[in-house]
Amino acid sequence: MKPIVILFLLSIFATTGCTEWQKSSLAGPSYATVAYINDVAIDEREFQLFLNDVKAQTAGYFKKTYNADDSDSFWTKSFQGEVPIEKAKQLALERLKEVKVQQLLAQQYDLVNDLSYTTFLANWSQENQRREKAIKNNQVIYGPRQYEERGYYTYLFSNLVLKVKAVFKEKTVPKGGDCASSGLTEDQQQRALDASYAEQVKQLVEAAQVRIVDHVFHAMKVQ
Repeated sequence: MKPIVILFLLSIFATTGCTEWQKSSLAGPSYATVAYINDVAIDEREFQLFLNDVKAQTAGYFKKTYNADDSDSFWTKSFQGEVPIEKAKQLALERLKEVKVQQLLAQQYDLVNDLSYTTFLANWSQENQRREKAIKNNQVIYGPRQYEERGYYTYLFSNLVLKVKAVFKEKTVPKGGDCASSGLTEDQQQRALDASYAEQVKQLVEAAQVRIVDHVFHAMKVQ
């Protein structure tokens, strides 16, 4: 091959191949989907968060039921047909269903747009950067100096539920209703609202459609 042709091919790689490599690098790694809840993809990182949450609960169940202690083989060992890692995955999935139906309700109420875990992680990083900068500038911050991943997830979700309940109240409580006309105190009204909301969430969880991505789901492990 003539030198001029080689130089030409190298120039093409420099202007196209390298550009594609940079785009791929900037895009970052892709993460698998473990399941879909009402067609919302559950990122493996989000599922791992919930799977880790139920680790102690699962171990406690097997200790109480089978007097099983933690060991190298504990999570994959069968106890009368029950396997700890499989039990943990089902518990994590049930918790995720309860969270997702409420996030979807928030989306229905136009309180949130993006439910992706990638967006959550980006927001978490930005919030910790904001807090770090505020501390350096001797500004007052409320809450922890830096949020842990689970802590920030809980914080955002708790606040979201409060907003959802406020809209839920507007949609379910008759206009102009007050304590005097209903015969209930404010505390009683709040309890009634909480019970009504909990029943709504229960119905949504029971009706939730779940699709498992088998090879990813079975590969998940507690950490």
